[in-house]
Amino acid sequence: MNAKTSALLSLLAIPAHGAVLWSIGSDDQTQDGNGDATLGDLATLNGVAFNVSGVQETGQDAFPGNPANTGGSGPTRNIDDDYYFAGVYTTAAGDYTPVGNVAVSESYYDRALTNGDPNLRWHFNVPETVGANDTLTFTVDFYNLNESNPGDTSSYDMTFWVDGNQVGNMQPHSDADINATQSWDFALSDLGGAAEQGPGFDHYLEIRSTPTGSSRWASLDYVQLEANENAIPEPSSSLLLLGTVGFLFLRRRS
Repeated sequence: MNAKTSALLSLLAIPAHGAVLWSIGSDDQTQDGNGDATLGDLATLNGVAFNVSGVQETGQDAFPGNPANTGGSGPTRNIDDDYYFAGVYTTAAGDYTPVGNVAVSESYYDRALTNGDPNLRWHFNVPETVGANDTLTFTVDFYNLNESNPGDTSSYDMTFWVDGNQVGNMQPHSDADINATQSWDFALSDLGGAAEQGPGFDHYLEIRSTPTGSSRWASLDYVQLEANENAIPEPSSSLLLLGTVGFLFLRRRS
């Protein structure tokens, strides 16, 4: 097969085009938020940027949480395990009462996994731009793992859940993983398919963790949800390319 034919065949596989649906934090190995009005961490929702602040958790809280947390620090801090992006949440993904309309994305988020609060959840509406064949990728990055005994080999062994159902295998976050991102892939079908896209449907992603050793906390650097388009060429374009390739083969044999 000559170079021209190889190039034409490669066009039949349309490359993926990733789009970040939402994110909290930046890939900068730091947390800029202080749990107060400075709102120093960057976040995005469907391409629109805003600012948030990480807050120390107050322990495990009732699901599905409160989208109107006010941040704070010390004994007055107000934060729960559930972060809400702006949207309409009237249809629950399970046996609970959804929170209704969330006009503005929360300004404060739970900033770490801890022994006393090993869960983190993010609620969102699935944009109608996500295609049925798209691959959704959730990525989380931590910038530290604090231990009461530095000599331990400690970790937070994490599982990933979509609307209350586990997806993929357990992944450990240990001392050796400080600068490594961790990710899980899933599909639109894990979120109820096209029938549950758009406003009204409460979808949530969750990390559940089990600490080992003397782990005390693991602080977030950023989390992100991305949609990678697995496009199929239009029939007319595909037939045109196949016809061109076939012509080249016939020409070469003659």
